[in-house]
Parts: sequence; C-alpha cells; structure tokens
Amino acid sequence: MSFEAIVRDYDLCCGVERAFNTYVGSHGTWWHPDYTPDAGTFQKLTIESGVGGQVVLSHQGLGEFVIGQVTVWEPSERLAYSTSLAQTPEYPSEISVTFTPTADGCHFHFEHGGWNEGNEKDREKFRDWGLILPRFVALAESVGGS
Repeated sequence: MSFEAIVRDYDLCCGVERAFNTYVGSHGTWWHPDYTPDAGTFQKLTIESGVGGQVVLSHQGLGEFVIGQVTVWEPSERLAYSTSLAQTPEYPSEISVTFTPTADGCHFHFEHGGWNEGNEKDREKFRDWGLILPRFVALAESVGGS
C-alpha cells in the first residue's frame, strides 16, 4: 500500500482562465458517469466557488450527495478540495490542481493525495485518472483561447 499522491500532468493549448473555468464550471460535463455511484442517473458534479464551497454529486431520483469541500480557491491558479467519493467519509482524500501559463497555453498539474492509514485501502480505486482527465483536457481545448 502507498500514501504517495497520484500525479498527472498535461500541457493544454488554452489559457489558465479557460482551463480553470472548465475544470470548475464544467466538471459535470467532463466527469465520466461510470465514476459515480449510479452512472444511469448521474446528472452533474458541481464545485461551489470559494474556500468552504461544497463539492456536490447529483443523481436523478437519488438526490444530491456532498462529497467534498473546497480548501484552496485561487481562480486561474490553484484549486484544492477534499473528496470522499468512493471512500469512507471519515477519511477523505484531497485533490489539488494547479494551472501555470506557458507559451502555448498552460500546464495543468493534478495531484490526488491525502492518503493515510484510514483511507489508503481506497487508493487503488483511483488508478483511472489517466482515463478521466483527458476528458477535461479535450473539453478545455475544444474552445481554446484564454
């Protein structure tokens, strides 16, 4: 077992503002329904703005589930939030993303960490970030610009 963060890096051909807004504002669009409690009823995943904002998963007929809370909110630069999706709520992990300007757009750095003795058994469930995050990249780049 490992407490090491799961890390992914991508170079995007869009600006940091577009990338940040897509990650936050369109999370429910790029998030794959198969990675929710019930893919057939998945409606959206929202991240409320600001430190203390809730991360909420919505399913038709099942309601809304608060699965995390924003811990860092630096628009167009950095976002971090706790998450208990597919984990014991008492032992959430943390997702942190940063957006750094580059000559051709921006660099997106993703870390899923916060693993400890209480949640390390759940870490294995999250090996598919390499399948999920390209959906975010494609959506952010689909409009391009900043």
